[in-house]
Amino acid sequence: MDFQKVKNQLTMFTPQKFLTAVLTNEQDEDSSIIFSQQLEKQFEQNIQYLASEETISSEDVATWKKSEFLVIAQTIDGDYIAGTIHQTLVIPASLYKTDIEVFDLKLPDFFIEYTNNTLNSALLPK
Repeated sequence: MDFQKVKNQLTMFTPQKFLTAVLTNEQDEDSSIIFSQQLEKQFEQNIQYLASEETISSEDVATWKKSEFLVIAQTIDGDYIAGTIHQTLVIPASLYKTDIEVFDLKLPDFFIEYTNNTLNSALLPK
């Protein structure tokens, strides 16, 4: 997918606007990252199921949602990719807080760097 093209289509850089723009483009069938509107619900169910002191809580999500937090994609390994209006978060399937990778990049710029192989992440597929 051409994320530069997606970025150029956007007039606002909210996670929801980005996801909507991505979903209007055809996803690569062999992609290691799947974009979906349905992931937010699954993510919140997993928070309840995996609840512990070390994992993300509903309160954490409520705080992030003040910055328009939205889970927009999932890797083939089950890790989540989410964004706020200012940052992108890569959240492990385990939901451990200490393993979350935070990038000070808006979602379009994050995916441009990812596809250019200039992003340093221990969680994302190479």
